[in-house]
Amino acid sequence: MPGFEASVAIGAPAADVFDVISDLATHPRWAADELTLERTGERTWRSISRTKGRTFHADIIVTVSEPGKVFEFVSSDETGTYGHRFTLRDLPGGCEVTRSVTARRLGIGQQALFWLTLIPVRRPAMRSSLARLASFFA
Repeated sequence: MPGFEASVAIGAPAADVFDVISDLATHPRWAADELTLERTGERTWRSISRTKGRTFHADIIVTVSEPGKVFEFVSSDETGTYGHRFTLRDLPGGCEVTRSVTARRLGIGQQALFWLTLIPVRRPAMRSSLARLASFFA
Protein backbone atom coordinates (compact mmCIF):
# COMPACT_ATOMS: atom_id res chain seq x y z
CA MET A 1 0.00 0.00 0.00
CA PRO A 2 1.15 3.60 -0.55
CA GLY A 3 2.84 5.51 2.21
CA PHE A 4 5.48 7.99 3.25
CA GLU A 5 7.92 8.51 6.12
CA ALA A 6 10.14 11.06 7.82
CA SER A 7 12.85 10.88 10.49
CA VAL A 8 14.30 13.16 13.14
CA ALA A 9 17.26 12.92 15.49
CA ILE A 10 16.38 13.72 19.10
CA GLY A 11 18.86 14.44 21.87
CA ALA A 12 17.27 12.09 24.38
CA PRO A 13 17.32 8.33 25.02
CA ALA A 14 14.89 6.23 22.99
CA ALA A 15 13.15 5.09 26.19
CA ASP A 16 12.31 8.69 27.16
CA VAL A 17 11.10 9.59 23.67
CA PHE A 18 9.04 6.40 23.52
CA ASP A 19 7.24 7.43 26.72
CA VAL A 20 6.04 10.61 25.00
CA ILE A 21 5.17 8.99 21.65
CA SER A 22 3.29 6.08 23.22
CA ASP A 23 1.17 8.41 25.37
CA LEU A 24 -1.39 9.50 22.78
CA ALA A 25 -2.64 12.17 25.19
CA THR A 26 0.62 14.08 24.49
CA HIS A 27 0.19 14.10 20.69
CA PRO A 28 -1.87 17.34 20.60
CA ARG A 29 1.08 19.17 22.20
CA TRP A 30 3.42 18.32 19.32
CA ALA A 31 1.04 17.70 16.40
CA ALA A 32 1.40 19.99 13.38
CA ASP A 33 -2.37 20.57 13.24
CA GLU A 34 -5.06 21.19 15.83
CA LEU A 35 -5.81 17.84 17.45
CA THR A 36 -7.92 16.55 20.32
CA LEU A 37 -7.91 12.98 21.57
CA GLU A 38 -10.25 11.11 23.87
CA ARG A 39 -9.48 7.69 25.29
CA THR A 40 -12.35 5.27 24.61
CA GLY A 41 -10.80 2.03 25.89
CA GLU A 42 -7.57 0.40 26.95
CA ARG A 43 -6.06 0.59 23.45
CA THR A 44 -8.61 2.76 21.65
CA TRP A 45 -9.00 6.50 21.14
CA ARG A 46 -11.18 8.93 19.20
CA SER A 47 -9.56 11.97 17.58
CA ILE A 48 -10.71 15.19 16.02
CA SER A 49 -8.18 16.99 13.85
CA ARG A 50 -8.45 20.22 11.94
CA THR A 51 -6.28 20.98 8.93
CA LYS A 52 -6.64 23.27 5.95
CA GLY A 53 -10.12 24.29 7.10
CA ARG A 54 -11.42 20.71 7.32
CA THR A 55 -12.33 18.62 10.35
CA PHE A 56 -11.63 14.88 10.50
CA HIS A 57 -12.95 12.38 13.05
CA ALA A 58 -10.89 9.21 13.46
CA ASP A 59 -11.06 6.03 15.46
CA ILE A 60 -7.62 4.89 16.67
CA ILE A 61 -6.46 1.46 17.80
CA VAL A 62 -2.99 0.94 19.30
CA THR A 63 -1.60 -2.19 17.64
CA VAL A 64 2.07 -2.37 18.71
CA SER A 65 3.85 -1.07 21.79
CA GLU A 66 7.42 -2.26 22.29
CA PRO A 67 8.96 0.11 24.86
CA GLY A 68 11.93 2.05 23.53
CA LYS A 69 11.59 0.51 20.05
CA VAL A 70 8.25 0.64 18.22
CA PHE A 71 4.85 2.24 18.72
CA GLU A 72 2.10 1.76 16.16
CA PHE A 73 -1.55 2.59 15.79
CA VAL A 74 -4.18 2.36 13.08
CA SER A 75 -6.52 5.28 12.42
CA SER A 76 -9.70 5.19 10.37
CA ASP A 77 -11.49 8.31 9.17
CA GLU A 78 -13.59 9.40 6.21
CA THR A 79 -10.50 9.43 3.94
CA GLY A 80 -9.49 5.82 4.70
CA THR A 81 -7.53 3.62 7.09
CA TYR A 82 -3.88 4.34 7.86
CA GLY A 83 -1.12 2.65 9.83
CA HIS A 84 1.09 5.02 11.83
CA ARG A 85 4.41 3.51 12.95
CA PHE A 86 7.08 5.15 15.09
CA THR A 87 10.40 3.30 15.09
CA LEU A 88 13.11 4.40 17.51
CA ARG A 89 16.83 3.71 17.12
CA ASP A 90 19.50 4.60 19.66
CA LEU A 91 22.22 6.99 18.52
CA PRO A 92 25.20 8.40 20.40
CA GLY A 93 23.72 11.18 22.52
CA GLY A 94 20.10 10.41 21.68
CA CYS A 95 17.94 8.52 19.23
CA GLU A 96 16.38 8.65 15.79
CA VAL A 97 12.62 8.49 15.38
CA THR A 98 11.20 7.41 12.05
CA ARG A 99 7.49 7.85 11.52
CA SER A 100 5.82 6.07 8.64
CA VAL A 101 2.24 6.32 7.47
CA THR A 102 0.86 3.55 5.27
CA ALA A 103 -2.55 3.60 3.63
CA ARG A 104 -4.63 0.45 4.06
CA ARG A 105 -7.75 -0.75 2.30
CA LEU A 106 -8.38 2.37 0.22
CA GLY A 107 -11.03 2.49 -2.48
CA ILE A 108 -10.22 4.03 -5.87
CA GLY A 109 -11.43 7.50 -4.85
CA GLN A 110 -9.55 7.31 -1.55
CA GLN A 111 -6.36 6.29 -3.39
CA ALA A 112 -6.66 9.32 -5.65
CA LEU A 113 -7.19 11.53 -2.59
CA PHE A 114 -4.15 9.98 -0.93
CA TRP A 115 -1.81 10.62 -3.87
CA LEU A 116 -3.13 14.01 -4.94
CA THR A 117 -3.98 15.63 -1.63
CA LEU A 118 -2.90 13.75 1.46
CA ILE A 119 0.76 13.16 0.59
CA PRO A 120 1.46 16.80 -0.40
CA VAL A 121 -0.29 18.04 2.77
CA ARG A 122 0.45 15.34 5.33
CA ARG A 123 4.14 14.68 4.57
CA PRO A 124 5.20 18.27 5.40
CA ALA A 125 2.92 18.22 8.46
CA MET A 126 4.56 14.99 9.61
CA ARG A 127 8.01 16.56 9.33
CA SER A 128 6.77 19.57 11.29
CA SER A 129 5.30 17.40 14.05
CA LEU A 130 8.55 15.44 14.38
CA ALA A 131 10.48 18.70 14.71
CA ARG A 132 8.04 19.80 17.43
CA LEU A 133 8.52 16.44 19.17
CA ALA A 134 12.30 16.93 19.09
CA SER A 135 11.91 20.39 20.64
CA PHE A 136 10.37 18.71 23.73
CA PHE A 137 13.81 17.31 24.48
CA ALA A 138 15.97 20.31 23.51
